[in-house]
Amino acid sequence: MRIPGKVAVCRAFVVLAGAVLACPITEAAAQETAETAVLRLKAHVRSTSPLLATRRAAVDLARARGGAAGHPTPAVLSAELEEVPSFANMAGAQSIRLDVTRDLLPKAQRRAERTLADLEVQRATIEIAAAEQLIDATIEALVVTSAGYAAIASRLASEDSVLRGAEEAVRARFAVADARYVDVLRLRTERLRVETEQRGAAAEYAITRGQLLRLAPATDSAGLMTLVDAALAAVATRILAAAPPPLPSIDSLWASAGTRELLALDVQRADAAIAAARAAARSTLSPTFGVQRFGESGERKRFGLVAGIAMTLPFTAGAANRTRVGAAERELDFARAQRTATESALASRLAVAADRYAIALSQLAAYDATLLRGAREEREAALASYRSGSFTLIELLDFERALAQAEVSRIRSRIAAAEALVDYLTAALTVPDAGDHR
Repeated sequence: MRIPGKVAVCRAFVVLAGAVLACPITEAAAQETAETAVLRLKAHVRSTSPLLATRRAAVDLARARGGAAGHPTPAVLSAELEEVPSFANMAGAQSIRLDVTRDLLPKAQRRAERTLADLEVQRATIEIAAAEQLIDATIEALVVTSAGYAAIASRLASEDSVLRGAEEAVRARFAVADARYVDVLRLRTERLRVETEQRGAAAEYAITRGQLLRLAPATDSAGLMTLVDAALAAVATRILAAAPPPLPSIDSLWASAGTRELLALDVQRADAAIAAARAAARSTLSPTFGVQRFGESGERKRFGLVAGIAMTLPFTAGAANRTRVGAAERELDFARAQRTATESALASRLAVAADRYAIALSQLAAYDATLLRGAREEREAALASYRSGSFTLIELLDFERALAQAEVSRIRSRIAAAEALVDYLTAALTVPDAGDHR
């Protein structure tokens, strides 16, 4: 099923705008409804996200590989025939030997292999946990942003409605030569400005809503669309009433940052790689046990046991062994340097995002909610005063423009807070690809 086109987006926008303009419900009920709708959306995206499906498969793969690591090598069964009279008479060979050989790898080498496999499981587990948290944070930000732009467009539509009423009054007065034509032009210009801003907000709404719909496969767009629109409508009703969530402390987020955990794993992996390289440079024993049948032609065949042992001589490849160990040590140095550099950059990104969030909150706090509510209540009275001649056109336009700009700016500050929060979480949760530090 394809993603809905412009008609579906416009229909969703009209429904959402209606929710914004609907009769207000209690703040607690609106918050509970919005949280429930967003949680349902998160659960749906988590269950259908191709990214999370890939991460889950990576965890299963790492665990499967871990189960196969560090085990003894397989035994080798060998047979040997000597002095065979003919191809058709192999049983008449003077000597038949059957033995079993097995390489005994150093215990340190097997332990290093298991450690490397366990680290891969830990990496995959950290990656899926970070991906889930990042998807949740992204959904939160996109829902607030999309609902915020819908609220902005709705507020601008309300301003346009007031201007339309004022324009009708001016035209009626202009028809009886009681108003100037410049007033008609001024109102028309003001309406064009409002309509331009409204179309821009509607476009931003469509973009962010589309981003939400693309979080799940296209085949699931119908079910996801219902959940997205329900979440947007619920959040839009409290976009101004509800305060942004508190910012997680840098210390707590720093301690659990996925990037830092993976960097620490890279250092541990480099340590294990050094241990594996050193263990590979040790001698490997290969004991052999078997049975042999032998005897001269015409004599009674005799049976005897066969035993032997082989041992590798690492000193014959000393240069290669030293090179492998040296390379593993350089990898450890690189992992440590990479961790230091990345942690420094991460701390800077967290600080910048925290500052952006604090600024957005301070801008929200700067608006006097009581003053805004009182100004909204005076809108109809101001329009009636203008119609009766008590208000001049300039006074009406100044009043409505100031009120609309204050409310729109407040919503934009709420959107900025949501974007700063997701940037803050993204900095800590975004994990590098598995090969970035290797």
